[in-house]
Amino acid sequence: MKGLFNIAKGLLGLLALGALAIALVLTFRGLQREAKPASQAFQSPIETLTLPPYPPPATPTPQPTPRPTSTRPPEPPTRTPTPTFTPAPPTSTPEPLPTLVPGLQTFLYATTGERGPEIYRVQLDSTTSIIASSVYRVDTPVLWRSRVYFEGLHPSPDGRQVAISWVYGEGGTFVSILNVNDGTLTSLFGEKAAIDQRAEFLDWSPKGDRILVLGGIDNPDLGGKAWLVDPDTGQYTPVDISQASDARQITSASFSPDGQAIVYAKSDCYQCGSEIWRISVGQQGGKQLLLQDPVVRVEDVLWSPDGRYIAFTQWRETAEFATGELWIMDSQGDARRFLSPVTTSYYKRFMPVWSPDSRNIAFVLGEEPQSGTQVNEPSFNVYIMDVSTGETRQLTHFQNIRVFEPIFSPDGSKVAFVVTISGMPGQFEPWVVAVDGRGLRRFDERASLILNTRSASPAIAWLPEFSPGGER
Repeated sequence: MKGLFNIAKGLLGLLALGALAIALVLTFRGLQREAKPASQAFQSPIETLTLPPYPPPATPTPQPTPRPTSTRPPEPPTRTPTPTFTPAPPTSTPEPLPTLVPGLQTFLYATTGERGPEIYRVQLDSTTSIIASSVYRVDTPVLWRSRVYFEGLHPSPDGRQVAISWVYGEGGTFVSILNVNDGTLTSLFGEKAAIDQRAEFLDWSPKGDRILVLGGIDNPDLGGKAWLVDPDTGQYTPVDISQASDARQITSASFSPDGQAIVYAKSDCYQCGSEIWRISVGQQGGKQLLLQDPVVRVEDVLWSPDGRYIAFTQWRETAEFATGELWIMDSQGDARRFLSPVTTSYYKRFMPVWSPDSRNIAFVLGEEPQSGTQVNEPSFNVYIMDVSTGETRQLTHFQNIRVFEPIFSPDGSKVAFVVTISGMPGQFEPWVVAVDGRGLRRFDERASLILNTRSASPAIAWLPEFSPGGER
């Protein structure tokens, strides 16, 4: 009994101690709640970083979808500064020239040398030998003397005037009118015309009373449009070529022999396709699509002298040595027929060259270098084709020589052309050959007529015969 009493007494003691411990814990926690913050000396050595309160996330404001913008082509590299451009064509020296001898053939060729542009007027006898020669020296601003060069010589149908295409470095293209007899040179739109005169020559009208030109691409007055200009008065009227929105699309144009229509080619770029259109002169709504091709580029169209055919070339390359195709079709765009491959070089445009009787076309064809010759020296030669039979005759047989710019004599018996001088870059000679391939030679055996064109393409012209003081 006594043992049980001792056990109960022990349990009561343990319970009392437990109750005391619980009371002490509760008392200690109450003191912690009422106690002030501990002093700095008793704070934990580990700092607790307290971040500033963040604002609630804002609802994103929807941004407008950016509008599409056109990608501009990269700017060209900075070029060497050039002289200030003055929009005015060159003028000729006032020195009079000898009067042309009636009844003789007249030939022109242009050079660009240290003295600036010059045009030589040569008269020929029946054997095509030079018997009289004179020169038109062209005055140009001193700063531009080495930057003005010829692009083409375009005789009027009566042979009394020549439209000259000039290029002022990077400043633009102009057209001037040369009086063949006295050598005076005037601006196409007149010396006092208060307009930007930059324009590109396209063709003479059959009567020689109007010239078809294309305004410069950035010309503020002519606006990149086609115009008919009176070479005597400078008056100009627009031509309704509305299918082209940019002057760069028009690659060539030609009057019909009766002057009632114009055929022209347009193309945006190589591999972009082309169109050939025919329009009536002076009539509204007279437009006809003659040809449309989705791939090739048509660069040259030319009506035959008899009006039956329209010749044109089409190209697929822009390389220096480019090969194209020569085609013809009738005046309504039908009966298209492939004639021959053709070749151009030095970035020189090739225009189909009709004989005066419309029977033949002269053209240039390049051949790949033969074994053992230099790869960069293909052989160029002059050919003529009989349009009705398709017969082709090779008139020259040069090796490793470049030939271009063929033109027929006024009577159609000969073909003149330009030949590169071996080992002399930028220098050329005019040559002549009969249409049967005989008599190949330089124009004058006594002296070599060198066309030092520097950066320009050589330009030659065989004028129709006329009597300077009277009727043709």
